[in-house]
Amino acid sequence: MKKVFELIATILILTPLACLADNYVTAGDGQTYSFAKLATIAGSGVTQDGSGFVVIGTVEISESDHFIMDSGATVYFADESELIIKGIPTLTPEEPTTLTIKTGATHPYNIEVEGGESQVKVSNLHFEYVGLRCSNRYGMEVTDCIFTNHTGTQSAALMMGPDEAPFVVRNCHFANNAKAAIGSAANFFCPVKIEDCTFFHNSTANGNIPQLNLTASSLVKVIGCTIEGDPDLNMVGGIGVSNFYGTEGFNIIISDNTITDNRYGITTMGIMDVVISNNILTDNCHENNPNNGGSGISLYDPYRKQNATLRGNYIENSLWGVTIIACGNVNLGRVDVDANESTYNPGGNVFRNNGNSGALYDLYNNSSNTVYAQGNKWNVAEQTEEQIESVIYHKNDDASLGEVIYMPTMEETTIHDVLNPTSTVDIYKMDGTKVNQNGKDKLPKGIYITNGKKYIVK
Repeated sequence: MKKVFELIATILILTPLACLADNYVTAGDGQTYSFAKLATIAGSGVTQDGSGFVVIGTVEISESDHFIMDSGATVYFADESELIIKGIPTLTPEEPTTLTIKTGATHPYNIEVEGGESQVKVSNLHFEYVGLRCSNRYGMEVTDCIFTNHTGTQSAALMMGPDEAPFVVRNCHFANNAKAAIGSAANFFCPVKIEDCTFFHNSTANGNIPQLNLTASSLVKVIGCTIEGDPDLNMVGGIGVSNFYGTEGFNIIISDNTITDNRYGITTMGIMDVVISNNILTDNCHENNPNNGGSGISLYDPYRKQNATLRGNYIENSLWGVTIIACGNVNLGRVDVDANESTYNPGGNVFRNNGNSGALYDLYNNSSNTVYAQGNKWNVAEQTEEQIESVIYHKNDDASLGEVIYMPTMEETTIHDVLNPTSTVDIYKMDGTKVNQNGKDKLPKGIYITNGKKYIVK
């Protein structure tokens, strides 16, 4: 049997978007504009509608001018309308501002930020149907924003660029967007930190686009996020990180996320160094054909240079637990070396009920590499070599494949088996943070440590 890797859709951007015919350009003489100011200028394309504003056509803020987002307003965009900011942007209103669609319109464009002399800060904005696109070489810091119902006029509700522009996305919510929630072009290697965000039912067009469609870069971090898919969408993955070039020096960290009900959970494609740790991945199985995907975690690199470390992940109800296709060095746990060695990895990955077509697949090594996978809890009644062999596909099943070295294993129980309302033990998250002093509070899903042992809350 030949396992087919998870596909990640992306886009190659070579030219900027063309401007629309109806285009208002500010004077470029150093003035400061807002929607309220523009609404007082005849022919600007912006009019006042009660307490809100309506945008028709393209409004362009010239390079020498300044745009300040109106605080607490509602701005309605007509079909094929957009705001392009080539000047200095201030996009941090004190009160939440909503950017939405005009009644009867179905096809608004985006706010595109080209200007700024430093990283552009964006906060307190609700983008509804309207997207956000960055063309500023200093990138963006986007915090406390909401992105919903983007119509798909660009490849993501939040589109990152240009090449090497750095991004931070923190405490944001993305829901029901037609394509990816966050994305960038295949030739835009943008460093990005995505922290404490929620992603709900994105890529509603059900194309081959994950909710987070990321291009690898010098540093990509996805930390502490919740990514929930729509079980009715069989083409939409959770997190996809891709490198379609032979470029090296990319570092990817995906940790402490909860990823559920997607076509697949996490997939990496191409050359990169990746650490995937302490994630909870459940029910990422919504793929009609197991040969086309459905992995909790899928690792693929035709150049055979991808290095991946997996530890502390909980993977349940995927068609495949972890699949390895080509790649360089993949380490799911190595405890037969000194703890100070760079290859040491305590493992701690837990597998439950992963499989398809009547067979269980915790780990499918579809490569010629030897893979260390020690210190893990496998989906078998007893952690013996004989039983573990039944959930691992490797050299023993196909002589052309590499061997998986999986002994010794990790003995583990569920935290509810040892903690009760009168318990007085301390409980810690995997990062060492104490989360419960007396055991009385209900713990959220996660992986915890108490009395030197690791437990899982489902």
